[in-house]
Amino acid sequence: MVEMTQEDRASRETLVQWLRKNSPQVSVGLLAADAMAYGAAIKSLEEAGVALLHFDVMDGVFCPLMTAGAGLVKAADTTMLKDVHLMVSDPLTQIPAHLLAGADIVHVHAEGMTHLHRALVALDVPVAPSDKNGNPSGRKVIRSVALNPATPVQYLKPVLGKLEMVTFVAVDPGWGGGGPDKALASKIADLRAMAQEQNVDPLIAIDGGINARTYPVARDMGAHIIVSGSAVFAAGSSIASNLEKLSGL
Repeated sequence: MVEMTQEDRASRETLVQWLRKNSPQVSVGLLAADAMAYGAAIKSLEEAGVALLHFDVMDGVFCPLMTAGAGLVKAADTTMLKDVHLMVSDPLTQIPAHLLAGADIVHVHAEGMTHLHRALVALDVPVAPSDKNGNPSGRKVIRSVALNPATPVQYLKPVLGKLEMVTFVAVDPGWGGGGPDKALASKIADLRAMAQEQNVDPLIAIDGGINARTYPVARDMGAHIIVSGSAVFAAGSSIASNLEKLSGL
């Protein structure tokens, strides 16, 4: 387990470099934990060496489920990076609250955006002050655009230079099942070709259907971040044991 230092957190560029160098990283979905014991779950994840805590923010409009939003992100007292996935109908209106809540990474869905470029501009701001004295870090958030299974990567061509990460969602948001497959691998290949043409190199995240069987599939696709929740919080074993079964952490 590679520890993330303050130097690694100093800027968006150093953080992207750390994620690229120390990939893949598991971003653990807090939604899968016992909602009455989020604090204990966060402590256990930190003790296990997890670097990213994933928040699934759903509004019941973009997808069927509804979950907690910026209030939970702000309340989560953690040294882990706050990795916020906005599965909402209009991310632009929710971005400010989640930035103030201390989000370090924000994923917006291409399918939920009327003004995708404007959302990426709105995200091009420093992380909110998070220490006890309110001192700003100066580090900007990592911007990601998430793509549903049926959304082609060509949608990102005009804005690829304004984001640091592309998130491939391997299951329709709000539904179960799914997982990384040949179609997703083809989309990643398309992204890499398009990125090479534009001389950019975004991080790749894979989210959806990740368990001990599919984790190696996502890893071999070159994912820098792999999101998993249920497999980490599976009953019968400790979080540390589940993480070891999942990824060898």
